[in-house]
Amino acid sequence: MATGDNLIGAKQICVVGIGGGGCNAVSSMATGWENGPSVVAINTDAQALEGTQGVVRLQIGEKITRGMGTGGDVTVGRLSAEDDFGKLRDLCATMDLVVVVAALGGGTGTGAAPVVARAAHETGALVIAFATLPFAFEGERRMAQARQGVAALQDHADVVIVVPNQALFAAAGGNATAAEAFRQADYILSMGVFAIWKLLVQRGLINIDFATLRIVARCSGGVSVFSYGEGRGFTRADEAAQAALHSPLIEDGAALANAESVLVSILGGPDMAIREVESIMNAIRKVVRKDAHIFMGTAIDEQWRDTVSVTLVASQFWTEEETRAPEAGDPETETEEAPKPAGGGKKKKRPTVTQPQLGFESLSKGIFKDVEPTHHMGEDLDIPTFMRRRVVVEK
Repeated sequence: MATGDNLIGAKQICVVGIGGGGCNAVSSMATGWENGPSVVAINTDAQALEGTQGVVRLQIGEKITRGMGTGGDVTVGRLSAEDDFGKLRDLCATMDLVVVVAALGGGTGTGAAPVVARAAHETGALVIAFATLPFAFEGERRMAQARQGVAALQDHADVVIVVPNQALFAAAGGNATAAEAFRQADYILSMGVFAIWKLLVQRGLINIDFATLRIVARCSGGVSVFSYGEGRGFTRADEAAQAALHSPLIEDGAALANAESVLVSILGGPDMAIREVESIMNAIRKVVRKDAHIFMGTAIDEQWRDTVSVTLVASQFWTEEETRAPEAGDPETETEEAPKPAGGGKKKKRPTVTQPQLGFESLSKGIFKDVEPTHHMGEDLDIPTFMRRRVVVEK
C-alpha cells in the first residue's frame, strides 16, 4: 500500500470507506489497485470490518454499539464517530487529500461520514466525498435519510459527488447478474476515485496540480456528479468519450448540458496520442456550455497500454471567490508548502445562510399533499433553488 512517497509534490492521499457499503467499496478498490493510495475502512460492526481486504481497519463506537452495527440509526452512527473523533483526526492529520466513500441511507455511513469529513476538514485536508444514494425500491424513508446525509456532508466536505445506485447499476449493464452488477458498479465507483488520485500522482501529457484540484473542489458549489467511460483498441478514445458522455450516471449527458464546471481526467498508456486527447476534449466541448469552466488533465500508466479511460466530474454551480491567485506566504501556494495550522486553519468554504430555515417539509401542501416529491441527485426539487444551494440572500 502506498504511503504517498511517490506522489508528485509529496502529497499525502487517503481513501476512507465508512459503513458497510463504503467499506465494501474501498475494499474492492484496494484489491484492484497496485501501488495505490492509503485505504482505510471505518465501521462500528467488528465482524463486517474483519471481512475487508487490503485496507487499514478502524473500528469506531465500540462503547456505544459493543462491536455491532447501528441498526440503521443515523444518530448512533454519528455518536459512534464523535466518540472516536480523536482517532479520526489522527488518521487525517498528515493528509493533504481525504476521499470519503459512503453508501448513504443506513446508519453508519450516513451518520459517521460527515463526522469523518469534519475531522479531515479540521486538519486542513482537502475533502472529496463520494456518496451513493439508495435504490428507489428501498423506500422513501431510506432516501430521505440519505438526502440528510448529503446535506450534512456538504457542511464539511469541499465537494460531494453524488452517485445514485439506480444509475450506477444501469451503467454496469441491465442484463448483468446481481454479482456481476455489483462488481461492475464497484469498479465504476473505484475508477472515479482512481482517476482523481492518478491525476495527482502520475505525470501526463497535460497535468493538473493540487492547487487546481483545490480550486475546482471549493468553487463547484458542494454537490457534483461523475461518469466514467473506457475504450480499447483503435477506436478507444471515441469509445471512452461516448461512454462517459452518455452514462446513466449523468442522465445520458443531460447533467453536462447545464454544468458550470467540468473536471476531465483522461488516463491512458504510453501509446496514447495527443490527437486522441484532442478528440476526447472536442467531443466533451460539444456537449457542455461554451462558458463552462473546464479543467483537464491526463495521466500515463504503463498498465493502460491500448486502453483509454475518461472520467468526468460536473457541477451545476460555480463561485469565483476561491479563484484568486495565491499571495506570497499563502499556505495554498504550490511552490513551497507551508505547514498546516495546528488547529486546522482552513476556512469553511460556504458562507453562512442568512435567510431563515423555512421548514418546507412541515408546511401543508394543500391539494398537493398526496403528490410524490420530486427528487434528483439527492436533492428535493420542491425546495427553491436558493435554499437547496444555500445562496445567501442579502438583507
